[in-house]
Parts: sequence; C-alpha cells; structure tokens
Amino acid sequence: MKGTGLIFGHEMKKILKEKSILFGFIVLPILALLFTVMLSMAKPASDSVSSYNMYFFGVSVDSISIAQMNEKDIYIVSIDENPEDFMKSENFHDEDVLVDYSDPMDVKIYYHESNDISNYLKSSADSFVRETYSEIYKGFYPKISFRNVITRDIRPKEEVNRVIAMLLPYMLILPLTANIANFAGDTIAGDKERGTFYQALLTPVPPLSLIMGKIFAVSLISLASSAIYISCDVLGSRICEALNVQDAFGFAGVHVPPHQFLLILLYAILLCYLFSNLGVLISLFCKDTSHAQIAQIPVTLLCTMAAMLSMFRFGVSPSVHYLIPVYNVCIIFQDILNARVKTTNMLLVAVSFIVLSVAVLIVTLLSYKSEKVRG
Repeated sequence: MKGTGLIFGHEMKKILKEKSILFGFIVLPILALLFTVMLSMAKPASDSVSSYNMYFFGVSVDSISIAQMNEKDIYIVSIDENPEDFMKSENFHDEDVLVDYSDPMDVKIYYHESNDISNYLKSSADSFVRETYSEIYKGFYPKISFRNVITRDIRPKEEVNRVIAMLLPYMLILPLTANIANFAGDTIAGDKERGTFYQALLTPVPPLSLIMGKIFAVSLISLASSAIYISCDVLGSRICEALNVQDAFGFAGVHVPPHQFLLILLYAILLCYLFSNLGVLISLFCKDTSHAQIAQIPVTLLCTMAAMLSMFRFGVSPSVHYLIPVYNVCIIFQDILNARVKTTNMLLVAVSFIVLSVAVLIVTLLSYKSEKVRG
C-alpha cells in the first residue's frame, strides 16, 4: 500500500499537536488513578485479624510470637486438625500460612498468594523449615536427610482474576472509544474544516493507502492512551497496597501469564482497529470535527453498554454470543482471564471482527469515492 506510511506519519504529527491529546494521555489516566485510590479508601474497612499465624501440623512447636508486621504479632502455632479441614475453617485466614510436616520427605507449605503478608509469611516459613529441619527431627528420623519443601497456593485459580475479569472490558472500552471518538473525528472531517480535504484528493496516494494510514494512526494513539489508562489503575492498586487499603478494582493479586497477556493484546488491537475504522467512516460524512465527535457518541454509548452488560454475565455463554459485535470481545477477555477460554470461541470472535472490519473498510472506501461525500 504505497503512501500508507506517509499518511500515517502525517496523521500522527497532526494528532500529537492537538491539545485534546492531553485528555487521553494525562487527564483521563490521572482521573482513573484518583478514582481507583479514592474509591478503595472509601470502602468500608473489613474485619481485620488481630495477628498473623504460621501453623504447623505434624510437629510440636510452642505457640510464641516470633516477629511483628504492620504492628501485629506473627505467631507460630501447632495444630492437630487435618490440614485440609483446618484450611477450610474460620481460623485460617488469607494472611496465614500452614506448614505440613506429615511427610518428612516432602514438607508442604500452604498459603494464599494474594497479598504481601501471605507472601512474606510463606518465605519466612520456608526459611524456618530449612533452618530447623534437622533440629526438629533430631533423634526421631536419624536416616532421613532434608529433601524438599513444596509451596502451594491454595487460592482457587478460577477466582484469582474474577474481579478484574469482570471490570477489564469496561475499563478498556471506555477510554478506547472515548479517544477514538476524539481522534478519529479529525481525520477527514478535520481536513474538510481546514480546507485540506480536496488537496488530499489530488495527491497520488491511493484511497486505500490514505484511509489505512489514518486508521493506523488513530488505532496506535488510542491503544497507547488506553494502556496508560490501565497502567494508572494498576499504579493506583499499588498505592492502595502501600496505604494498607484493599484495592476496589481487584488488581492486587492478579495473575496474568504471558500467553494470556498476548491474547488480550491481540483482541485489543482488533477491537481498536475496528473502532478506528468506524470512526474514520463517521468522520467522512461530517463537515467538521465537532460534528464528527458528536456523531460518534451513539457508538461510544452502545460499546459502553455492551461492556457493562458483560459485567453481569454469569457462567459460560452460548456460542452465538461470541458473534455479537463488541459484546463478544468483552466476554472473551473474561474467559481469557478466568482461564476458561475455548479455541472455537476465540476463532469466532477473531473471524467476526475481521469480517466486520473488512466490511466497514469497504464501505469507507466506497463512500470516500462517492461524489456526495466529496461534495
């Protein structure tokens, strides 16, 4: 596509010079950061535990306080109850750690990998086991040498990303559509307003290259802005942790392996390209930037509603739901984060987005060549 790079560079320079870029790259992310922290701090404080505990099963230890953290004592406690039953009881909290000495060959450490406290206690328990193993079994198991310590996160994996899986579609689509409505509105309608549209018609750049260059520019800048927006939410979560406040949006403890992150990024790119394509098409039928931005409000509202509907989705959706534009990518985001995504559903969403994007691009090109639009 000859000239696409030239148009892309021109559009990027034009976008970066606009004052409205401050909204997508500074104002919106800062508001997201403040909203995350303030909403988290406004939440009612949950009943906190009076102490943190490292429980030991299979070996007798004295119940004593060995340290303090957050002005609370850390106790080591010996228990007789079966570990599986004890971890289900009200006595075992998310911050606690249980060391199972029932098999001297493989000591197991059970914990919740959900906060800094449980991680600290897990590391402390691991060091404690390694340093005191020989002393604990001295005279009891003279032929047994230290073998291994196994750490096990007992938090149900399907619940690890449950909150963020519910909120991510809304948190991604809201800034994405807002920024595309802002930036795409200026692509062609802005040229008409400035009187440079007809100069573009006379350039040797093919219509496809011209349209694609504009779409790529809007897609890149909007995706970058959304990444900053979500990064500010993550930063807000870290600030909440530093303030000992529970994050309202569930970023704390989120576990996203590289393959899940890449899948989310892939679908975010498809989503961004489709929205940008649609934004350029709407801009084509408008006389100025303000008109184009207003005309894109219904699209933004519909996309936001689709994201909000996905927040109230329960269980596994039927296959036909993965063909509904926008809503399908919202539920595929949730499936990826909850580790229950199916290959067939992923293909349905990808194919539906590609087909829809090609259809919108064809309509855009035909409209661009229309005498009515040019006039």
